[in-house]
Amino acid sequence: MSNPVSGLLSRVLNRGFRRYVRRFVRSNFNAVRVVGHESLQQIGERSLVVYVNHPGWVDPMVAVLFTDLLLHDRKFAAPMDAAALARYPVLERLGFFGVERDSAAGAREFLRQSRRALGNGHTALWMTPAGRFHDVREAVPFQSGLSHLVDRDFIGGVLPMALEYVFWNERRPELLARFGPAIDCRTLPEDRAERTAFLEQRLGEQQTELTRQALERTGGGCERLLAGASGIGGVYDAWRRLTCWLRGGSFDARHESPPGGGQT
Repeated sequence: MSNPVSGLLSRVLNRGFRRYVRRFVRSNFNAVRVVGHESLQQIGERSLVVYVNHPGWVDPMVAVLFTDLLLHDRKFAAPMDAAALARYPVLERLGFFGVERDSAAGAREFLRQSRRALGNGHTALWMTPAGRFHDVREAVPFQSGLSHLVDRDFIGGVLPMALEYVFWNERRPELLARFGPAIDCRTLPEDRAERTAFLEQRLGEQQTELTRQALERTGGGCERLLAGASGIGGVYDAWRRLTCWLRGGSFDARHESPPGGGQT
């Protein structure tokens, strides 16, 4: 029997952590810009696996943020190194589950925990199948966990999502994300190695397109989901503010008007 007090505590922690993540991203990024998230509408009520490249330590917080902004009616779940999770056990209440890396037992536990989470059709499971940090321009082979979990019989939805953090014209970086089209699992190769290669290719295509957009430095085609902190601060912005006031204008700390619409 579930413990109602424990369930209430988990819900309170989840709401608090999602608010913390949103504040953290606002404070540390100029904007969150996303393209292709209409693919999420193709999933419907099915369980969902989103697999992502792994450019930095902030990636899990980005997954929590997008669950909050784009999938707010879903539960968050994500595998995490068991040793790291042991140091922060409260994260288990937030949807993270521990997996031992580079062991057969860890692989079995990953599949057990993932299938258990996905048994709830309102769960979004986030994965970084490369299993290590890597540059966005680097093609990193996947570990086998994703292709063990996702095959032709998988009835949930599967989406690749590329991430990149870039500096443009502001003091803080842009958080860029690109979702690919939903994958029809019935078309996946039967052979597991071929299936892994197919899933790698689908994510690689999104990384290539996102890098192209990052090089344009305009955010063209991206929707701004969240506006963060702007300006340089200190004497520089104080002088700009004074100059603007003397001219009778309204002060905007950004160097340029932000491209794209969306939430602020």
